[in-house]
This record gives sequence, C-alpha cells and structure tokens, in this order.
Amino acid sequence: GDKGGGEGGDYRLHLKMKVKINKGSMQAPAAQAVPQLQKERIMLTAPKGKCAQNKATGSSVRRRKTSTSTVATMPQTRGGVTQILNKRPKRNRSAMSRSEATKRYPDAVSPLMLHASQLSSSAEERLLRQALENSKKEQVRVNLSDIPDAPIFRPTLREFEDPIKYIRSLHPVGELWGIVRVVPPEGWEPGFHIDSKNFKFETRLQNVNKLQEAIGFDSGNDYTLDEYCKMARKFEKEYLPRLQLPVPEMNASNERISELEKSRNISSIERLYWQIVTTGQPQVTVEYGNDVDSAKNGSGFAKDGKWREISKGGAGGWNLNRIATLADSPLKQLPSGVKGVTVPWVYCGMMFSSFCWHCEDNHLPSINYLHKGAPKVWYGVSPAHSKGLERAMKSHMPLLFHKEPDLMQKLVTMLDPPTLVANHVPVCRAVQTEGTYIITFPRGYHCGFNAGFNVAEAVNLAYDEWFPYGRLCVKRYREMKRHSVFPHEWLMLKFLETQKSNKNNNRGADSAVIQQEIKAVIAEENRLRKRAKKAGVERVLPMEEQKYRKISMDGPGLCRKCHLCRQHCYLSYMTCFCPKQTKVVCLHHIRYLCACSPSNKALYVRRVPQIDVGLEIRASTSRSRKKASHKSALR
Repeated sequence: GDKGGGEGGDYRLHLKMKVKINKGSMQAPAAQAVPQLQKERIMLTAPKGKCAQNKATGSSVRRRKTSTSTVATMPQTRGGVTQILNKRPKRNRSAMSRSEATKRYPDAVSPLMLHASQLSSSAEERLLRQALENSKKEQVRVNLSDIPDAPIFRPTLREFEDPIKYIRSLHPVGELWGIVRVVPPEGWEPGFHIDSKNFKFETRLQNVNKLQEAIGFDSGNDYTLDEYCKMARKFEKEYLPRLQLPVPEMNASNERISELEKSRNISSIERLYWQIVTTGQPQVTVEYGNDVDSAKNGSGFAKDGKWREISKGGAGGWNLNRIATLADSPLKQLPSGVKGVTVPWVYCGMMFSSFCWHCEDNHLPSINYLHKGAPKVWYGVSPAHSKGLERAMKSHMPLLFHKEPDLMQKLVTMLDPPTLVANHVPVCRAVQTEGTYIITFPRGYHCGFNAGFNVAEAVNLAYDEWFPYGRLCVKRYREMKRHSVFPHEWLMLKFLETQKSNKNNNRGADSAVIQQEIKAVIAEENRLRKRAKKAGVERVLPMEEQKYRKISMDGPGLCRKCHLCRQHCYLSYMTCFCPKQTKVVCLHHIRYLCACSPSNKALYVRRVPQIDVGLEIRASTSRSRKKASHKSALR
C-alpha cells in the first residue's frame, strides 16, 4: 500500500482491498448465463488521527489501478472506517431513438435489439447492453451448410408392420439426435382422404421477420384447402425468380406444379428464410393453417371402419388415427378425443410458414407425416442438450425472458441454428419430403418451416422408454405451474395392469424401465408422506371417503389437482376440515394449504395394489380407525 506522512507521523495503510476479477467470466461464451456488468470498485481508506491532508505529497487522494486490484488512499480522518464505492457507468434514463441505437451499437442487427433500445427502464437497458455484448463476443461463424443431417431409416416391409416396436428400436439413436426421418418401404401407400373442396380451416398470421420478438400469432382468414393452395402459390411467385427456382408455366397443370414443388432446391429457400428471421428484413407475413382438428375437419388418413392393414394395401398401424391407440401404446389408456395427443392435427403450410422451437406436451414423442406438397425443413436438438438450448435462448433474448419467463412454452420464438451451434448446442437438420415420416423423441426440441404449399399431419405416441422423461416433465411442470395433460402415475399403472392382462403381449409386462419407474415413484411417495407426518398430520384417510364433501373431481381416475402447482394428485393430497375449504395441495406444497392446526388436516391417499406393498404409510381401514378411537376414549 501507499504511505503517507504528516504531523502525526508516518501512517501505514492498515486495510487493503484485493478485487480479483476473473477475466474469463467477463468473456464467457454466450451459452452460459448472461455475464455480470464489470464494476469499477475503489477502496477509500483513512488512518486514525488528526491529519487532514497528506503533507508529504500535497495531494488529497492517490489512486493506483492494476489489472487485478484497485487500491486508493484518502488521508482524511473518518473514524478509521473503510468505505467502498461502486462506480457504475452512468445510465441514460431517456429512451434512445432507433437511429441513435444503431449508431451506438453498430453490431446490433437484430430487430429485437433495436426495438429494446427504445425502452427506458434501467433494468431493461442493462439487459440490452448484456445482450449486445454477447453478440459482439461471438466470433464463431457457422454456415447452414455445416448443420449435419439427421439419420434416415428405411425399414423393410416386415419391420414396418409394428410401428411401436420399430420406433422403440430407434430410441437409442433418437436420444442422440432428437429427430429422425423414416422412409416407408416401397409400395406402401396410405392414400389421401381429404376433400380439398370442403376441408375448411382457420389460419394464423405469422410475421416471419418478427419471429425473434416473441409476438403472438393473430387469426387469419378462413380457407378451403383449394383456396389456400391458390393463395400460397400466388404468394411464392414473387420469390421463385429471386431464389433461382423454376417458375411454373402460365397454363401449367396442378400435376406439373406439384412436381416442381416436390423437387425444389431447399438451400436457397433456407438461406433466405433465416436471413429474414435474423435481420428482420424484409417484412414478410404468411398464413399458416396449424393445429386443424382432424376429428372435426377431416384427416388425410382413413378413419374408423375404413382403415386397412398393410398386407391389404392400407396404412396399417402407421395410420395416425390408430397409432396412439395400438395395443403396445400407453396412450391407449387415455380417454378418446385428446386433441393433438391421441387425435391427430392437420397442418396446411405455405412458403416460410413456421413452427417455432418447442418440446411436445409431457415430453412425449411425436410422429409427423407429409401427405403432399413441398418439403418441410426440420431442425432438432437432442434431449441431452435441451437445457443448453434454453440457456442460449435466454442469453440472446434476455429482455423477452425477463418479461415472460415461460416463453419457451408459447411456441412463438425462433433462434437460428448457427447461433445455437456457436453456443455449443448441436443441431441437426432433416428435409421431409412427400410420403415420409419425421419422428421426434422425448424431451427433444424441434422447429422448422415449410418450403411451399403442403399438407401434413401429426400426433403424439408413447412407449416404455418415455416414462422416465414423463416423470421428470411433471417435476418441471410443477416448477412452472403448468398443467399436465394427464396424471403420469395413473397412466403408468394403468398401462402396466393392461399389459399383465394382455394374453397377446409378446414382450411381457415385466418391462425393466417400468419396474424401475415404479420403484422411483414409491421412493418419492414414501419421502413425501413421511414429511407430512413429521409436520404433525396424523390422519391418513383413503380418497374414497372424501366423496361426501361434494368436491369436484376431474381427469382420468377422478383425480384432484394441487391448487398451487396445478399438478394431478393421483396418489395423495392434503386438505383440512375448515368449513369453506375446497382446495387441496400435493405433498410438495403442504405448507401452503391453510394456517389451521396440523390436527385439523388430513392426508388422503389412494389405494393402489401395485405400489401399496412398498409404501410405509398407508390409509387405515374404517375398522382399524374405530378401534383406535375406542382405545383413545378408554384412556
């Protein structure tokens, strides 16, 4: 430290500050959390005494800065107290104009950043600066052509006969890639069963140049499939010459136009699409007929009573109206008519229409079939890198996630694959052509866009290896307070019961994956019930005895929901006997039920033979409760 002298003699600085700044943390890769702003920290110290000025030097303050520490002296008596001042950069509280933001941050080409620069809140300005610093530090350039292609599988006709078994065999590969493409065997033809003149649907307006701004999709026009096809082909005529793609002749037939659509070169469309998304220029608005209910509007596959097996020239189990209800599918246990899960959705797309980054509900696998039209371009991320994708999205769009923490669940945000790869998130790519399937796997993020007019159909499916992902998804939904589609434990136990009673079950009901999941459920339930007992809750009652209270039950198996996290309480829940109490909580949130005494609360549990053997705390029978109450009365 520096030394000072005066009437009181020499004084040695008795306090030092060593501010260690890790340079690596200031230049962390963008895949990590947004780095903290560097602060200039200055230590002001004063010795005890009467000296008011450093007579030896004649200066009131001496300051020394180094790369690893900042030390300053101030020979002013103030009770020997060390003061620390954080000198932050001055914040401009007034809003910047678009041109000023462009001049100040010349590297900010994102429309999101230019829009955010107009916000005046200090927190939002800080997030803006951090996002801009992230964009400047990313020097790694990745081309779209460097994105690897997802695996392609071509099953034989025999392998193709059992879709659930075949897709299960692809699961180890799907876990590594997130998505795969399946080309049906030659000669397989499901047909196209939509009446294009009477198939009517509503569209959604998508501003392609604003897909990085998390703007929702407004309602568009209503079309029949024929009308939508004409509108889509008219729209793309402006872009075909620019993309050096063949333009159909003036009087070309529909067959000729369809052939040109199928054989399009995707590379030029792909480059232009991501240029529009990332730069926000030019302004492009399209209409997408997504999530069209096949039960109400019609399906491209044959429906009940009309489907045929593969051996008879039909689609067999690969008919998306059937695949979720096959014997080996756990989703067969669900009530009929769960839209998008067991009932397929139809998607009518046009050039540049998009589906943004998302996971499926309950992290289920999904299957998508392209009936007809131009290719659909997919991008996938493996389950192992799903958290990395979420971190990269939050790092590059901190303002949006600051305002909407659950933005990833809204399917309205895009981030280009090269940026993800530069942030150490591997991405693969698949070009789905007419007559092929895309399979997405549990917890795998995917997105994509359409290269022209097309018609596709999609539905969820499930198999044994999905159950661990489903259990972790419930935990994630609990933190997000997001509704789950169905009670996970109910589906697993119901499926296990069905498989045991199925005489035609070739693989047996002793699936190692399911047995391991049951052990995990028992361990978790034991832990939660012990915690409830430790909190002072003595009464453990069967769920059947609460029916007299006329509390509404919902979902499969008459299942209640926790009023706090909105998750199904299939195995247990807690409530109290206060006069107007109608709410219940899961055992994760017993502290948030009511302020009444624990003696006024009760733990309601469900009797499930498959897991009751392993549970340490179970509901007592009415006979044992009467006996216990009689003993207490005698005392």
